[in-house]
Amino acid sequence: MLINRTLNDYVNEVASSKPAPGGGSVSSLVASLGIALSSMVYNLTIGRQFYNEYDDDIKDEIESGLKICRRLLSEFMELVDEDKNAYEEVISAIKMPKDTDENKAIRSEKLEKAYMKAINVPLKLARLCSEGFAPTLLIAQYGNPNAVSDAAVGALLLYAGLQSAMINVKVNAKYIKDKSFVDSVLSECDDLIKRYGPIRDEILNISMKDL
Repeated sequence: MLINRTLNDYVNEVASSKPAPGGGSVSSLVASLGIALSSMVYNLTIGRQFYNEYDDDIKDEIESGLKICRRLLSEFMELVDEDKNAYEEVISAIKMPKDTDENKAIRSEKLEKAYMKAINVPLKLARLCSEGFAPTLLIAQYGNPNAVSDAAVGALLLYAGLQSAMINVKVNAKYIKDKSFVDSVLSECDDLIKRYGPIRDEILNISMKDL
């Protein structure tokens, strides 16, 4: 599994002539780093003196936010490998024989399923990235003042993951025959980009206001 390799090995494999891992896998890794930074700010906040002065409702929100970050981190890391696996399924289907009408039909069916998987991985990434902005905004508002700049970087990486996911959705969409599905997916991705850009900017403004 890619996620179990050293950082050096992973980066060098991305840099090699192999087509995978590529942009989709890297997008998932970027998103995981973004939410990891948010998690770090949570962990540098909970239990500190200023944190103990918050009322119970805020403490509950903060603890819930950390749980969301932990879940997202796990899911992002799974997608690092899922994207590569989906790409390999597409390549495998492309290489299937098409010398007879029967083989052509089998290949076409396999290819459609492979491209559906290939589009669903970045679509899942886009949706997960969007979930990361609320807990990141929360910890930018209430987190350790010495670490909130890390929440700003986290927000930038989450948004980069979202934008990259949209690119990969669009790349695979042109191979999907179900046009109503494609239209729905592309519209959803466009909406996410528009919705979370301002929230990213809000997090940046909060985190950088005293710099």
